[in-house]
Amino acid sequence: MLALVLALQLAMVFQRAINEDEFFHYSQVHRLVAGTLAEPLQTLYTRAFVWVTALPGDGIDHIVVIRLFMLGCEAVTLACLFGVATRFASRQAAWLAVLAYAGGGYVFQHAASFRFDSPAAALLMLAALALLRARLNWAAIAAIGLLLGTACVLTIKAVLYAPVFAGIAWLRWSEAGRRTAMLARLGAVALTAATGFALVYALHASTLGAAADGEARAVVSRAGSKMFGLGLPPYWQHHLKGMAIAPVVTLLALCFPMVLRGDRRPAAEKAALAGLFLPLATLLFYHNTAPYYFVFMLAPVCAALAIVLDRALPRYGAARIALLLGALALALWAVEDRSIIQRQRALVDTSERLLPQRPAYFDGFAMLGAMPKANVFMTPWGTEQYLRGQEPSLAETLAARPVPLVVENKDAFTAALRSRQPVGDFLPQDLALLRRVYVNLWGPLWLAGFDLPAGDSMMIMVEVPGPYTLHTAQPVTVDGIARAPGTVFELARGPHAVGPRSAPLRLLWGDRIKAPASPPPAPPYLLPY
Repeated sequence: MLALVLALQLAMVFQRAINEDEFFHYSQVHRLVAGTLAEPLQTLYTRAFVWVTALPGDGIDHIVVIRLFMLGCEAVTLACLFGVATRFASRQAAWLAVLAYAGGGYVFQHAASFRFDSPAAALLMLAALALLRARLNWAAIAAIGLLLGTACVLTIKAVLYAPVFAGIAWLRWSEAGRRTAMLARLGAVALTAATGFALVYALHASTLGAAADGEARAVVSRAGSKMFGLGLPPYWQHHLKGMAIAPVVTLLALCFPMVLRGDRRPAAEKAALAGLFLPLATLLFYHNTAPYYFVFMLAPVCAALAIVLDRALPRYGAARIALLLGALALALWAVEDRSIIQRQRALVDTSERLLPQRPAYFDGFAMLGAMPKANVFMTPWGTEQYLRGQEPSLAETLAARPVPLVVENKDAFTAALRSRQPVGDFLPQDLALLRRVYVNLWGPLWLAGFDLPAGDSMMIMVEVPGPYTLHTAQPVTVDGIARAPGTVFELARGPHAVGPRSAPLRLLWGDRIKAPASPPPAPPYLLPY
């Protein structure tokens, strides 16, 4: 069943739609290549994939290649999960815990996604396994510290594994008779972790420019003020779905506290098991618990659940449990919508073919990774920061640089561009800007331009300077110069005079850019979480 689950995940590497975080992470790799990446935290993964941008194919092809690496990271996590689980449960229960994790709902769907969750889980679980089982000589201490330090640079949410390492450290100290020597070794692990973080951070940040440290402080400050809180979790609906599509994991988790309480093992082992289980509690107070978070969070939790599986084995048998877990994963795979990735490929291919100069653009989630995205990543948190003025407005960005393209790949852009209704995801001046500056080219692609009816002379205000193509049936004067249909000429930022028109005309940014003859793919362009 585990082989089946991994085979299905391998198939999904090529079949599953690219999600918005994958598009954004791929764009970060291009920013590193272009020398415009300034954020040293949460971007270490970009170093590993610079070479991918030079491969043939488009961004979709490149993300698929990166997904294969993520699947490898999951394999490391599975091996470590097995190693940790066998410390507390039978090998059979440990294998079932591995299967429960790999085939468990969101993990099955997102373990191979291009995010830092799979690499972070692999690094942290490898460190946990080493701390639990290795002889803590200086080589092991240095290795564990480097793993922990690298994981923290990769994602600051690595700190959410603190109970895992605290529980294991308590167990090791207790088993060593609470001797001072073991306490010193455990302290050395913490010291080398801090040193590893400092070294990896310094190496990564040293090539990102003078603003890197300021960006890092801003990330930590925003995370501290936003990432933790009590009350109804913002992703509670996803939590309910996650419980429903991984019912075995949900049932095991509900039984864990009772099983642990009734277990007769030493108190230190119980503390270590509780530490492994506690990351599940982050769903109550950590903000960013979208489905991909389960890949990161559930690995130690499932290792702890092996003791519950040990209790279930005599009654239900390993074969029945394994078949149930495999069947649930197979059902998730069977209902996947495999058409969306083809629509995404059509949009990316068309955009890169029409705009080989790779101009800047506005969109929801950096769908065109090879081009510079000019606005905030429009997650709920990103949109909130933008609305509060913590990120540049579209108007500020457009005043500083030409942004000739909008990709309508989010409902907010559809409402802004195709209606005259208020749109809460945009500042009023930005909503007016989108409706004033851009005209539709093809499907979700909008270019800077003007659609002018026949009529008398008028003034237009160019806000995106650059080459413009005149699309009309009759010659027209622009700034007093006669322009023939199809002419390409430069327009600077500011007002320009357009003469009388006997027919409607379109002034479109770019050098004779024409919409493809083929119809655009219909939305949606994302697979809902």
